[in-house]
Order: sequence, then structure tokens, then C-alpha cells
Amino acid sequence: MQEATLAELKAVPLFQAVRDPHLADLARRLTRRRLGAGELVFKEGAPADALYIILSGSVKIFVADPAGKEIVLDTKKAGEYFGEMMLDHRPRSASIVTLEDCQFALIRRDDFRAFLAGNPEAAEHLVLNLIHATRGMNQRVKQYVRALEQAKTLDLPAVKRWLAAKRWVLAGLLALALGQLYFVDVFLQILSMPGLTVFPGR
Repeated sequence: MQEATLAELKAVPLFQAVRDPHLADLARRLTRRRLGAGELVFKEGAPADALYIILSGSVKIFVADPAGKEIVLDTKKAGEYFGEMMLDHRPRSASIVTLEDCQFALIRRDDFRAFLAGNPEAAEHLVLNLIHATRGMNQRVKQYVRALEQAKTLDLPAVKRWLAAKRWVLAGLLALALGQLYFVDVFLQILSMPGLTVFPGR
């Protein structure tokens, strides 16, 4: 079982540069969760305390605008991860639902922070992934803006909904950008701390 878990983690880009002893220790600390298709993994605003690694299946990441309309931010599949923003101890910033039967590996916040402290390559990958996600959301905002510019009149109910969604999404992107600046600062502090080891006694 331990060897199988280690192999699953090695298939995830986040962990591919990590040495086997560190990865094996991390594998012993994770827990597993299975969900069927169409099930809610967690809801926006829920307490956040773990990183989710997708071992099989796929998920959809979304938020709801003030009118209750679903705005899809991204989809993720096996080998990818989500929930990394739990590092700032704030509630979940989006909702996640499974698109098919899924199996997840969960890494608790404290274990993940300790892991990042001793594995700067993984910390860098995490920062780059956050930047990539932000760029993707920026593109979605541009699509919303172009759609608004093509509208004939601002009095149409649909256009009013677009304007409300645009303001809401822009506010969310600003919050995410500020959160990423926080993450970058945290990682830089982690990487600059001399003599830190991930797992005591090694």
C-alpha cells in the first residue's frame, strides 16, 4: 500500500523533483477520500485545512455570482491538485464538485507547510501554479468584458446581469491576487530560513 501511494505521488508534477525519503514520509501522513460523480467536495466559505491531490477522476471549480449563477473558474483532472490556498488559514474561496467518480489524497495544512519548508522545488511549483490559475481567470474576465462591449444596450436584463457578474469576478480576482502575493512572501520566507528540515530525526 505504501509503495502504491508513493508511486501515485510521483505521478503528480508537484512532487516529481522531491527525493524519495521526503516523499515517503509525506505519503505516510496523507489520508484518502472517495466521492461519486456530481458530489460536492467542499463549498465556498467552508473551513480550509487540507490540500487535495486528485488521484483519479476530475472536478469542476466554480463560484456563484450575487444572482446565484454559477461561474466556472477551472476544471482539474488526475495528477493535479486544488485547495492550496488553505495555507493562509482563510475559508475556501470557491466550490468544488466532482465531474466523475474521484479518489483524492488529502495533506493537512501543517504537514504541507513542513513539506514545503524542506522542498523548495515543490514550493516554486506551487507558486507557478497559482500564477497560472490567475492568468486563466484574467482571460475569463476579458471574455466577460468583450461580451459586454458587444451588447447593444445597457438596459437589457441580461446585460445588467453581465455587469453585476463582471464587478463580482473582478473583486474576486483582486482578492486572489492579494492572496497570491501573500503566498509568494510566505514561500520566500520559508526558503530563506536556514537549517530547517522537514521531518525531525532525519
